[in-house]
Amino acid sequence: MSVSPVLNLAILIDAENVPARFADRLFEEVAAIGYASVRRGYGDFTGLWSAAWASAFARHAVVPRQHFSVGRGKNSADIALTVDAMDLLNDGALDAICLVSGDSDFCPLAFRIREKGVPLYGFGRSDTPERLRQACRRFVYLESLLPQSAVTMPVAHTNFSKPDATAYALLRRALVHSQSQEGWAQLTHVEQTLLRLRPDFDPRTYGHNSLLSLVSRMKEFAIDLQNDGGPRIRPRRKQRRGCGSTKP
Repeated sequence: MSVSPVLNLAILIDAENVPARFADRLFEEVAAIGYASVRRGYGDFTGLWSAAWASAFARHAVVPRQHFSVGRGKNSADIALTVDAMDLLNDGALDAICLVSGDSDFCPLAFRIREKGVPLYGFGRSDTPERLRQACRRFVYLESLLPQSAVTMPVAHTNFSKPDATAYALLRRALVHSQSQEGWAQLTHVEQTLLRLRPDFDPRTYGHNSLLSLVSRMKEFAIDLQNDGGPRIRPRRKQRRGCGSTKP
């Protein structure tokens, strides 16, 4: 039985934009993608806020990149992260890059990485601008990595924890591109299509650990768990009115 090669990753953390409380779950998520051989955190660590990140960096063997703030509106840490990302991109040794930030200033960097054909995995809070989210191969809301009881941040810019109506609309769109002639669609194909349509799609946003769990909750879809190729779904056929009724 062949084993799939492990992706070689770089994780670049904008520590001034993301709280350290997400660090442990963040690295668990990155480990599911591949092995982060390059781990760097950027910021001005002279402030009191940096103590939490210092501890997280030690736990996860992250190399801190100290950059002193040189004035209001001039973020040398963001520039350093961008320069490092371009150097790593041009070296050609990485399979993918993980960018941990919700700062829209990184949109040009994200676009360049995408144009180079290198997968970009984004991680940021729920108020991350859509342009940055859409530039990623996949975008993960950091709030979705924590237990629901720990999420206290405003979520005005995303569908985080909304009812299933939004997820249902996305699933219907994905099914259009994934269905076979018989109307069934492999759940894995649906998930891949969802991520192409919406890189920030994540079942955990809707309170479910998997896409199968999310779909199982929706009465609008029929699920076939007996298929040899894995679970598949299709829109549930509506019964005609009066079907099965008996005439008096």
